[in-house]
Amino acid sequence: MDNKELKICYVSNYLPGYHSHTGGAEQAIFNTANLMKEKSVKVSFLTLPAERGQDSDIRAGSVMPLENFIAWGKKYIEIAKWYIFQFDPFCYFLAKKYFKQTKPDIVHFGNFQFITFGAVAAAKRLNIPVVMSIYDYWCFCPLTTLFDCDNKTCRKFHGSRCVRCLPRRFRAIQVFFLIFRKKIFNFFLKKVDKFIVLSESSRQILSDYGIRKEKVNVIRLSLPNDFKEFNPKSGPTGKSILFAGWLQKRKGLHVLLDAMSTVWKKIPDAKLYIVCQKAKWEERYEDLINSKLKEVPRDKYILLLGEMKRRGVGDLIRSADIVVIPEQWENMSPLFVIEAMSMSKPVVGSNIGGIPELIEDGKDGLLADYSNPADFAEKIATLLNNRQMREILGMAAGRKIKQMLNKEAISDQYMEVYKTL
Repeated sequence: MDNKELKICYVSNYLPGYHSHTGGAEQAIFNTANLMKEKSVKVSFLTLPAERGQDSDIRAGSVMPLENFIAWGKKYIEIAKWYIFQFDPFCYFLAKKYFKQTKPDIVHFGNFQFITFGAVAAAKRLNIPVVMSIYDYWCFCPLTTLFDCDNKTCRKFHGSRCVRCLPRRFRAIQVFFLIFRKKIFNFFLKKVDKFIVLSESSRQILSDYGIRKEKVNVIRLSLPNDFKEFNPKSGPTGKSILFAGWLQKRKGLHVLLDAMSTVWKKIPDAKLYIVCQKAKWEERYEDLINSKLKEVPRDKYILLLGEMKRRGVGDLIRSADIVVIPEQWENMSPLFVIEAMSMSKPVVGSNIGGIPELIEDGKDGLLADYSNPADFAEKIATLLNNRQMREILGMAAGRKIKQMLNKEAISDQYMEVYKTL
């Protein structure tokens, strides 16, 4: 099949520029679609309804989920979807209708928890091959992190035991959901023709779960090309540290704040820039962060809360001295690591998941024990006090990531997967 004849529909809960609630996973699936456009592939999108007031030139089909028809129960329906309710009939019929109209050769799913596997069932009902990119471990762990309540790696995957790690409210209902969660998810996961993961670490996790290795392909994120023309007109100056991510435990802002209390004792003029978006159902974690920030003098940090335009994030990365990524879960390949390295910034990252596959400690960045604030503090202080080291690590990071994540090579890998289907 010629590329110009190939039609692919990308499915995601949210899309950058179309919704305000987007993160690295949404940007990643959007970047993948743009790569395919450059290959002359005909691309379409299916997502949740656009938000009012969003100004976007993206054209996408949308599915109206069940919770949009029952406003009073929206939160509880979304929670039920997260746990077990993975066949939204509205999404199924609307997705099926859209696929009939657009006639894609392949449907490629990103994060789609609230659209549900109903859209997968719709594609398979029409005999359309399905590809699924894994950006977190929601399909295998209700916390998405594969870490237990003791903050240790978990390979037992989902089951009734997971109730120990989840909120204490409605435990009886949670246990009921968790008993059946794995069976229901496995029923739908078997319908997926190919899985795409971002690291060898993630491939091994899927193998441990029981997914056949021949169904899993490792294709790393491509280099972002929308930062290259950005210039830092404003942002961090001096000894600055940048953190960006969702306001949730797995992103590790609490570890960074604990580390910074030590850093500020050694380097009083260090300044922390925090770029955060709120996440669903994370009120307790927000309270924790707010309590920690109350103990920090206001001149020590700047908090930028809410979605930030890509240009603004790019400017902050370019003008930061250090980027810190204290992931608290086995994130396969954080987009923020790649963005920072592509701009030749020294990164202090957690020694977990796919991050060590991108950063070699001491050569093109620094790795810290993911749960150890003292280790992060030592690495951050070392870099802040050594400009030459920052420059050497940053330049090495830029060279490495540009070689590793060649855009043309990655788009070819996607085409190989698609054409096998």
